[in-house]
Amino acid sequence: MGSEPPPPAAPAARPPSTPATAATTRAKRHNTISAAADGTTTTPATATTTATATTISSLGQDLFLEIFLRLPNLPDVVRAALTCRSWLGAVRSSPSFRRLFRALHPAPPIGLFLDIHGAATPSFASLRRSDPDVAAALRGGDFFLTFLLVNDDAYTSWGIMDCRDGYVLLWNKLLKPPIVAAVNPMSWAVDIIPVPRDVWAGRSGRRRNFAFLGFHLLSTAEKPSSFRVVRVCADKQRVRVAFFSPETRDWVIHPWVYIGGDNNLKSSTGTLVGGSVYRPFHGEGCMIRINETTMDFSIVDLPLQIKVGGSNFRAGETKDDRLCIVYASDDFLLHVWIRSVNADGIEIWVLQNIISLSVKIDRIIGERALGLQARLTVVQVRSGYVYLSMTCMTPVGTLHCWFFSLSPETTDLELLVVGCFDDRPCPYIMAWPSCLVGDDGSIEHEVEGSH
Repeated sequence: MGSEPPPPAAPAARPPSTPATAATTRAKRHNTISAAADGTTTTPATATTTATATTISSLGQDLFLEIFLRLPNLPDVVRAALTCRSWLGAVRSSPSFRRLFRALHPAPPIGLFLDIHGAATPSFASLRRSDPDVAAALRGGDFFLTFLLVNDDAYTSWGIMDCRDGYVLLWNKLLKPPIVAAVNPMSWAVDIIPVPRDVWAGRSGRRRNFAFLGFHLLSTAEKPSSFRVVRVCADKQRVRVAFFSPETRDWVIHPWVYIGGDNNLKSSTGTLVGGSVYRPFHGEGCMIRINETTMDFSIVDLPLQIKVGGSNFRAGETKDDRLCIVYASDDFLLHVWIRSVNADGIEIWVLQNIISLSVKIDRIIGERALGLQARLTVVQVRSGYVYLSMTCMTPVGTLHCWFFSLSPETTDLELLVVGCFDDRPCPYIMAWPSCLVGDDGSIEHEVEGSH
């Protein structure tokens, strides 16, 4: 019988691996760093990939601004821009970025100025106090307007005429002579402007058929401190404007312009949009347009559905600064039109939306206003938001008011404040700080001052 083959040999045992000691690792790191420092490192046979370090400082300005556009609000942009000079310079030197950011992230109002009958100065109702940025702005500013001139021995009353780009325009006709004040509550800046008699009462001083229509603050978000004040007045068939320039410290009075018919321009309803002042005619389907540069007058027809009456109409601006109009009908329907140009190059009104407010308001305020006769007022249309107030008289004779903001795009309605005040509150919106606007080479100074 043959012999069996021997069994296969067992595989050789693998020697145990010896872990690298800390000293060995430090030595390898030291050798690598030393070789890289003196430039004598030789490339091994196996190819290696050299990684290039990328830091945030190596990003270009355009990419910085694309990142900043995704920040949710203005205070976050301020904090990011003040991180270093290059970021601050990127924001300061790009007006297009600031315009786009304002369109994408419209700043909400931080409070409302309220004209209180018999009070010397307007009251201020703050909004969103839980927001730390808003709370900080309110603590640092003078929103009770304590720097205005008030005569304790006589009845003096300041009324709000306009509010934009961080400034509030007020008018006091009871002082002698009457004066206008442009104030910035955030920076405590105040500019007192005397109003000569021939500006507010006509050169001849005659008051027959003379109507004071109001003052407007002409400014831009890019340079709000460089503003002009425009005064609009009218008699039976004519309109006239006068404007004040802070540079010359003087009023320029333009000639009367004949517009014909019985002048029924509404006071306290004018709006500045895109460099022109728009004022509707009461009971008619048109409004007047005053170009702030040339002071030329023109008539703009309104859609046939609109008949201006009371406070049911306002002209305003969309998020991208286009002219729009908002009309509230008696059945609590809100009609929104946008000014556009058709294929023939003719300006037309395009209906954007019709929003029913009854159910939305009932859902917000519940049963508190059931059975009460309410009135809806279009207060303002600014940066794509419509500000509305609803007032009603309670059974005990108290005037009650709810103040809302509405986005025509999303149709979201938000209750901002409720109380016993009139139906014409003035929203105050935080403006861009001067340290982020303009590129005048003073970045170092602005950074220090902003911190």
